[in-house]
Amino acid sequence: MNDSSWTDWFSLGAHLTGRPPAAGKKAASRCRIDVEQLEAREVPTATMLDMTHYGAIGSVNGAIFQQSDPQPTGCGVINDFVRIQAHGANQTVQQGYNTAARPLQFDENKSPVFTRALHLSELPTTTVNGVVYREFLLGVNQNSSHPYLSLDELRLYVSTSPSLSGYSGTTLGGQSPIYDLGPNNWVKLDARLSHGNGSGDMFLLVPDQSFTSGGAGTNPYVYLYSKFGVNAPSNGGFEQWAPGIVSAATGMISGQVKCTDGSPEAGVKVFLADSSAGTFDGDELYTFTDASGYYSFNDLALGNGTAGVTYYVTAVPPADALTHTNIVDTVYLSFANTTATNVNFSVNCPDIVPAN
Repeated sequence: MNDSSWTDWFSLGAHLTGRPPAAGKKAASRCRIDVEQLEAREVPTATMLDMTHYGAIGSVNGAIFQQSDPQPTGCGVINDFVRIQAHGANQTVQQGYNTAARPLQFDENKSPVFTRALHLSELPTTTVNGVVYREFLLGVNQNSSHPYLSLDELRLYVSTSPSLSGYSGTTLGGQSPIYDLGPNNWVKLDARLSHGNGSGDMFLLVPDQSFTSGGAGTNPYVYLYSKFGVNAPSNGGFEQWAPGIVSAATGMISGQVKCTDGSPEAGVKVFLADSSAGTFDGDELYTFTDASGYYSFNDLALGNGTAGVTYYVTAVPPADALTHTNIVDTVYLSFANTTATNVNFSVNCPDIVPAN
């Protein structure tokens, strides 16, 4: 894994600072009323981690979140440890946690195949910038007309027991979380970036030392509680958590945009389209060429070892170009092909009017 690719960290949101009240005025009795200046209070704003772009990466409270689309990830390929699904057609918020205990408490699938005990040894490890992480895989399902879904709460626990139950507040079976996304943070997901039911959507990497420092020794059972649909409602299918199936390595696409006469063109918009149509809808990952016409996209998802990810790299001709049709080049990245260079474009630049 190329550790240098993990540089696009997600910054926590800004804070609001209170302002002291104005000084008081003298009362009619001529008694002076002193108004104490209050110290500034910092109020954290809600932090939204955007995973709605191919290859998006962010970090919250020490854990790494990465959009990914490994294929295939259906039943029999990955081993779900909790599957969450609404029980009613109008239920837009779903929550649950894995356990061997029965009955289940929330919206978990009651089959022991899909909701079960999870041992730490099942979670693969990966090293990022010298830190060892345990890897989880999340798959979500939404209607295509409303593809966004929010992951609003996420907490992890460890125990020597495979059958913890009784989630209350932020504790599970009396255990405090070893990881907490935080009450003011949430993750925005886009189900369109995967290929339907049984597809992975996001890797979650949690530092390995968190699990062994949680009071359960070096051989604990791991519990994951999650809630979906508060900020972006759930509307279709189930959400599934499984042990990671591959290392969350990333890829890169780069190239140059030139005019038809061979000169480099700066300021050209290049984006990763959702399809070969090359249409920009406003939520795609994009960049602009530099003074020499070069562009690059880093930290892109690779899929898994046998099936990669297709990217539709699209260049937008300048506004004053002779033609205005977007140019699309299809690029395939996988663990066997992590880098695509020389993805170049030639645009019809404006006519040069000769001097009289």
